[in-house]
Amino acid sequence: MVPKISKFPFLIFLLGLSSVSAEVIWGPTIEKSGGEYIFETGNKYPNLSGIRGGSRISFPRTFSLFGIQGIFTKDRIEISGALKTTGNYQKSGEARDEDFFLGSISTENTTNIATREWSYRDSATVYSGSRNFADGKGKSTVFENRAELYGRYYFQTANPNYWADGSGFFLSAGVKYSYFKYLFYDVNQYVETTPVFYGPIGIGLSFSNDLWEFFTGGGYRYSSGDFYLDLSFMPSFGRIKTRDFHVQRSINFFSENYGLGWASKVEVGYKMTPTWLSYIRINHRRFFSEGRFTSQGGLTTDDLASNLVSGFKSHINIKDYTIEIGALNKLDWSKDESESSEKILPKTPE
Repeated sequence: MVPKISKFPFLIFLLGLSSVSAEVIWGPTIEKSGGEYIFETGNKYPNLSGIRGGSRISFPRTFSLFGIQGIFTKDRIEISGALKTTGNYQKSGEARDEDFFLGSISTENTTNIATREWSYRDSATVYSGSRNFADGKGKSTVFENRAELYGRYYFQTANPNYWADGSGFFLSAGVKYSYFKYLFYDVNQYVETTPVFYGPIGIGLSFSNDLWEFFTGGGYRYSSGDFYLDLSFMPSFGRIKTRDFHVQRSINFFSENYGLGWASKVEVGYKMTPTWLSYIRINHRRFFSEGRFTSQGGLTTDDLASNLVSGFKSHINIKDYTIEIGALNKLDWSKDESESSEKILPKTPE
């Protein structure tokens, strides 16, 4: 996993476009995120040891990101990219680590997007009707870096130039890469033992994530006067790799999951000047994945024995949203070229 994203490729890309006969737009962005991230594993029916149960780790997706974006447009084509980061670890709210039993009335809903049946279940949890035999609650912080690259092709009178009037549909495709890491600390742990244990245990775990998402879809843009409206919806396919390190047990869990999801956007902008505009953007994202995880390390006999197993099934589901505010500036290369020409050409005598 690569915890940081260099800004140099993005800047070189933006500078390279300056020599192209097209429009280049750039601007700062800041966004507030919310939602939930859930990792689950378990079995509704008895395993070889006769146990029906599982585990669930829940993290809130509450933090702020800031970054820079660049847009290249030519004719009906638009290519946009962005780099965003939390800057450092931010407090994200209360996290939870649960271990539970499953009974006869418990449910296991492993499919969120069923393409054959054309059905959709908008929930980040897989197991319900469970009873916890261990439950840890504590604080969480998160660090995240993100890189995005999208392309669009416009139809009808729609225009990739934000300052031009027009309306119409567009096709879109893109890729998003995210690296984020959660820290779970100041944990109060409950364990159903004899006698029952309940008390602080300090640091619970760290959870690193490496997520790639690939999008295809489309949308609609309407622009008139000083305002524009931009709507989009894009189904996605993704792969996520994780490292879950439980400090108290000294054991690592490595997951690799694949899944489906979607992203939607509603954006409203105001054109302040011929070269500057501001916007507010609301994004919704879903990612539902299944895969397997393996264990490495541990202190107890059961943990060490799990190292020999080929893997356990895992579910990693994300439901989140962002409210983004930003500004865009259209670079005027023709003005710079005219000013350069004036400096080169000699003045004619009066």
